[in-house]
Amino acid sequence: MKKLVIICVVLASVSIYSEACSCLRIPHPQVQFCNADFVIEARVLRRVETGTSPFQEVYYTVSIHRNYRRETRRRPATRYPTRYRSPFERIYTAHSSASCGVPFQIGRDYIIAGQIRNDRMNAHFCGWNLPTSALTQFQRNALRNGYYRNNCGCSIRDCTRNNRSGCRVSRQRECKITTNSPCYRTRSACVSVRGRCRWTSSPCVVL
Repeated sequence: MKKLVIICVVLASVSIYSEACSCLRIPHPQVQFCNADFVIEARVLRRVETGTSPFQEVYYTVSIHRNYRRETRRRPATRYPTRYRSPFERIYTAHSSASCGVPFQIGRDYIIAGQIRNDRMNAHFCGWNLPTSALTQFQRNALRNGYYRNNCGCSIRDCTRNNRSGCRVSRQRECKITTNSPCYRTRSACVSVRGRCRWTSSPCVVL
């Protein structure tokens, strides 16, 4: 009887974690970039489990190649880990993708965008954690030339959902996603030009 209760508790926990990790709609990379505390390009070197429970955290040791989310006046240096200037860091995440962990592959290079909690860098399954080989040429340029970093003052509204009433009004500091085309996410950024925000790629915009 005791074994049955334990099994039920474990199954219930797995169900809870699975539901909690539903990524209903992935935001535009610029939104994920601007909402992150750090965005780095790094190579994954090894994986270490911090406990015996399947719901305990693990961490990946990474070698940082580039730091794209540098400190600004809005994000002072004190918000970053004291060890952040080291080329080697630990990225903490949940044990498995079912519990919202990121299954990084050893030896591969990634763009990792995450949050900093208790002076530790954390990655989430629904975040922007993409192998660098999967980046489009535009995304590479956007990262290196600051299209995302320098335009966090622009907001991006997804107007492809059922309720589009809020999308009828145009705002100066806003860009709208009006179709489900991947063009917006892979080939365009929302940038500020003379006080107004607009997409860099006009072919993505459907009037």
